[in-house]
Amino acid sequence: MESILFVLTPFQYEKGNRECSCYQTIRFLYGDLLHVMGDPFYVENLGWYIGVYRNDDSPFYMSAHFIDDLYEKGVLYTKMDLTLAINFHQYKLDQSLDDKNKHHFISHKRKLDQFTALHPEYTIVEKR
Repeated sequence: MESILFVLTPFQYEKGNRECSCYQTIRFLYGDLLHVMGDPFYVENLGWYIGVYRNDDSPFYMSAHFIDDLYEKGVLYTKMDLTLAINFHQYKLDQSLDDKNKHHFISHKRKLDQFTALHPEYTIVEKR
């Protein structure tokens, strides 16, 4: 089963050992998708790893601990996390309108736009 994580805050991942020809720095930007594939596996003396790929790039292995840390810090979101954040900021936006609080309105509108831009069900598709 494949799952998708949405990148909210840019980060980079260093794949491989610096002394190895396989070394590569992979940069993730706002809006990128991190596809998680398959089951994690254990590498002796290194820890748990899992197959992933960014957007439509080639697959590679990433530390499961690294992914967990990013998720806990709010760098990565699931679709459910995005839905909950959209609902929360829409509620706070409505509340700020009722209270006539311009500062809170602007703050929650900015956050709402940020989350709806990432959510696949809210993404606007351009017609050609």
